[in-house]
Amino acid sequence: MLLAPPSPEQAELVTAAHARRIVDRLRTEFDLVVVDCPSSFNETNLAILDTADLILTLLSLEITSIKNMRLFLEVAEQLGYASSKIRLVLNRADSTLGIRVSDVEHSIGRKVDHTIVSDGRSVVYALNRGVPFFLSNREAQVSQDVLRLATAVAGTSPATSSASGNGKTKTKAAAKKSLFAWR
Repeated sequence: MLLAPPSPEQAELVTAAHARRIVDRLRTEFDLVVVDCPSSFNETNLAILDTADLILTLLSLEITSIKNMRLFLEVAEQLGYASSKIRLVLNRADSTLGIRVSDVEHSIGRKVDHTIVSDGRSVVYALNRGVPFFLSNREAQVSQDVLRLATAVAGTSPATSSASGNGKTKTKAAAKKSLFAWR
């Protein structure tokens, strides 16, 4: 994990070339590199998006979010990013705010790839306790949605049981690949 610079002035010292080198170096050591970029197009973010194999973009059932997603997709197309490189993740997908998922898809001109339900109670409770909600309430629908997304991104299936012994031991490969394995 690379932390943000301690002050905004120091953030300006991170160039596109730095970002590329960092991501390229991380790729040599890790199977999966996740970069959480701000929602703006600057030289550094564009360098990261250029090197990405997959771009996950978050949107919600709000007019401004839908409008911004439509603009992002237009810019991404102009930059030559293949639509298969971009996956849309609808956050708080079950909110009843007068906008349906089908309305969003019609407005932006493509299907939503993944959905995550709204569960403020589980998420805020976990945040206040300092424990990831996936660990504090693994059975919650929001946890299952995040697991489904992580599994799709990683291209793996959830950890499976070994055929040997009593069937309760996870295989070494499955445990290593699982993004949310108990450690």
